[in-house]
Amino acid sequence: MSKLNILITRPEPENTLSCERATEQGFHGVSLPMLEIVPISEANKVAAIRSQVFNIDEFQYVIFVSKNAARAAAEWLDDCWPMLPVNTHWIGIGKGTTETLRAENIPAITNPGHTTEALLEWLKPVKMRHQKVLIVRGEGGRPELGEQLEKRGAHVQYLSLYERKKPVYHAQTFALLPDIHLIWATSGESLINLNSYIEQFKPSFKSLLLLTPSERVNTLAKTMGWHNAICANGADDASLITATELHTGQQNDRD
Repeated sequence: MSKLNILITRPEPENTLSCERATEQGFHGVSLPMLEIVPISEANKVAAIRSQVFNIDEFQYVIFVSKNAARAAAEWLDDCWPMLPVNTHWIGIGKGTTETLRAENIPAITNPGHTTEALLEWLKPVKMRHQKVLIVRGEGGRPELGEQLEKRGAHVQYLSLYERKKPVYHAQTFALLPDIHLIWATSGESLINLNSYIEQFKPSFKSLLLLTPSERVNTLAKTMGWHNAICANGADDASLITATELHTGQQNDRD
């Protein structure tokens, strides 16, 4: 059986790693990031970040929304805190984010599930009242988590460590792609960027199987006309590979 070509749209460095993982499992990962992660570099913003990180021990909960947030925060924490504050709960949204934190020696825990909504289910309202919560993210991230925690009585602040930008591609990029059989879109924003390029340069891709990380993103995909969108119930490689095998009938030996 010929290999499935999977178009993988994560930001780097995850995209290269996901392509390698897909190839290890018997598929062929084709890299086309639909987000660029750019560290914040403006002097005034960097100074504000440093001040927030130095005061991170004021927070009972620090929540990281992504691997990118975890990696960026780990560098700041390493610079500002030779020993981490001991009375802080470090929480990663999703298994991948939490594993990234632990690899950086940040003793993070996570909730069952992989989404903001699952985290809100897990964080009991009574425990959040009057708690100080810091949400580590990129600029302009989804506001839902903070809004819902504030409704529960928490005091929420944000630590924005990077920007997300839309990569620049041209028609030639899509013309040179191999035949694509399946697409992984791992966030709402990357899906929006992908959709804009597909509608412009490769509208036939709209008929392909599209795997999404959550019901929220899956609903968004279907409103955009991706009628073969399926929720993989996770943005991590293992969830996407399992869904790929399930919905294509190609079962491969796991490591």
